[in-house]
Amino acid sequence: MSGSAFVTIVGAVALGVLGCGARTDLDVSENAFDASLPDIDCLDDPTRCDDGSACTIDDCLPGGRCRNTPIRCEDGDACTDDACDDSSGCFTTPTRCDDSSLCTIDSCDSAIGCVRESIVCDDADPCTADGCDPRVGCTFVPTDCRGCADGTRDAFLDTARYERIAACAGGFAIAGLSRALAPMCDRGAGDDGPNPSGVGCTAADLCAPGWHVCVTAGEVASHSVDGCRGASDAPPASFFATRQTGPGCGHCSTGADRSCDNTSCRPGCAQTENTTNDIFGCGNLGAAPRAASCGVLDRFSNNLCGSLGPPWRCDDDPRGLRESDFVVKRGAAGGGVLCCLD
Repeated sequence: MSGSAFVTIVGAVALGVLGCGARTDLDVSENAFDASLPDIDCLDDPTRCDDGSACTIDDCLPGGRCRNTPIRCEDGDACTDDACDDSSGCFTTPTRCDDSSLCTIDSCDSAIGCVRESIVCDDADPCTADGCDPRVGCTFVPTDCRGCADGTRDAFLDTARYERIAACAGGFAIAGLSRALAPMCDRGAGDDGPNPSGVGCTAADLCAPGWHVCVTAGEVASHSVDGCRGASDAPPASFFATRQTGPGCGHCSTGADRSCDNTSCRPGCAQTENTTNDIFGCGNLGAAPRAASCGVLDRFSNNLCGSLGPPWRCDDDPRGLRESDFVVKRGAAGGGVLCCLD
């Protein structure tokens, strides 16, 4: 049979099966989706707006457009972290307040959230420097409980009674007491040290590690059980200075008035960079200050250190108004400084 005859027969058979009224597959296009027809919106079928998430509120707007609004998960507790899961909805987890520091006590307050309180490291031992390392917690580093860089106290000799204050004799050639200067000669100063004249040293070089030159009359009072009485065992003609300064005329700046300067000459002044007149401390050398303003301190330098004498020297300021800024002591005699435990 020829190819053309075969095609003719197959076509005839097909027409016979479909019948005269049947439609070919070319005709079914009339039932296909017509993009020109209006779509079914959420007004006709509200379920069209369901996005399947428990974390949204699904709405059908009047125009037939869906709106899926994220819900706000908030339980009002500052100690929980609030989140949402598409399947189950809102959930909370406890807030992590641990800062990984062994120097804090971590807790949580429902109103304000994490609270971190610093721990207090105090072993009540005057021969250790108390501190805290975030990695290991409290640290207690041994210090020289004698307080003086040369290892020998020169007054306040009873270390049991005066465990937090020491009188240390020696020289310092770098001027100044009113400012907090760092040690500059590896604490080699001191009348029993390798550098008794204090060449290249500050007053801080007279104090042992963990100690500092006492700053104010109030600090001396807080470190000594009976103020300057511990200086009664000092050698004759000894004055032990602090960083306490005044507004002139033998007054100490132990008040709150910050308007004072070096010529105010009255009580009530605050200790500032503008009140550096005179040097105050304890001992049996020097003039008596105006005790009402100087608290426990019982000796002072007077004008240009005139009541102390060599090797104390304060005359680089010829007006005699800033002795605590300019004071030097180039020799071991005549005392030194009071050192307070840090």
